[in-house]
Amino acid sequence: MTPRRRGTMPNGAARHSDDDDNDTSSSDRQPLLRSVGPLATNRGWRSSWAIAAVLLALTLAASLTLRSPSSSSSSSSGTNPANHLPATNAGRIIAIGDLHGDYANALHVFRLAGLTDANGDWTGKQTTLVQTGDVVDRGPDTIRLYRWLERLERQAEEAGGRVIALLGNHEVMNLLQDLRYVTPEDTASFGGAAARIQAWSATGWLGSRLRTLPIVAHVSNTVFLHGGLHPRWAVRGIDGLNNDTRNAFATMSDDALRRLPLFHGDGPLWYRGYAQDDERVACPLLESALKAVNATRMVLGHTPQLDTGKVLSRCGGRVYIIDVGISAVYGGNHAALEIIGNRVVGLHDDGPEVLVEG
Repeated sequence: MTPRRRGTMPNGAARHSDDDDNDTSSSDRQPLLRSVGPLATNRGWRSSWAIAAVLLALTLAASLTLRSPSSSSSSSSGTNPANHLPATNAGRIIAIGDLHGDYANALHVFRLAGLTDANGDWTGKQTTLVQTGDVVDRGPDTIRLYRWLERLERQAEEAGGRVIALLGNHEVMNLLQDLRYVTPEDTASFGGAAARIQAWSATGWLGSRLRTLPIVAHVSNTVFLHGGLHPRWAVRGIDGLNNDTRNAFATMSDDALRRLPLFHGDGPLWYRGYAQDDERVACPLLESALKAVNATRMVLGHTPQLDTGKVLSRCGGRVYIIDVGISAVYGGNHAALEIIGNRVVGLHDDGPEVLVEG
């Protein structure tokens, strides 16, 4: 079937109504982490060999961990099994977008995709599920959803499947105590504001887990993330971006993290270009990014398709937007994306839509 593009404006850009994600901080044009300059010493040959060795080690460590997005990376080829799954192991892949605090509608979508039963237990056998972030905010079911996804990870592994949970921009917002979109019911479910802050902290049961999650996954020949992988960030590679994110959370203060370009503007959690921009602009950038990470397609959340409530295909089936507004706050739309080999199908309440034949 010829791929259909739904919910677009006249210039081919997707229509959305999210209001928190248009970050235009001037810091988004700065390098990910400022490179450390040469370490100098005025002692020269008079310094002891021990001090020289320490300085050399610090220089090497800095050069490996504090690099700009355009820096080359030995990990950019992507070999970390936590972020990559070979095609021979992937089989059926299901991608589900933003859940935003709504367990009932999330469960509906998971059942629609054949992943769980009515009790929310895994029935997906060897399926690989990728959830592209934004589990939190706008709804009351934050704890229930995260606990459920943890349970599904265990159950899927036991069945030979896999659940890959990614960070979205709303996870990062909450980790950095930006609570603009937290509902009173959500706060109450944690036992109050103070208990919620503790749970999301670096030592809390939820915050400690989320700080280790990847922001990008590469499964078979598809790259998954929340917002969009701009070429400026794609050159870091999958592992490079995920390692940069984990290292930043482990080593930087909240104030420094709030200024981090990775979490702004054209960063992977916030970028909307592939969903919004005219395809004459978006598609060449997409091709460049896909080439950089050795992928053939990209699957994204973040930009809700409220006009249709269905998966949006753009750039000739090279990118799919799967945020369809699952949460009741967006209308309770139900959709998932299924990939088997080269066949791509949108799963909707009114039946499957073949977007690309295999």
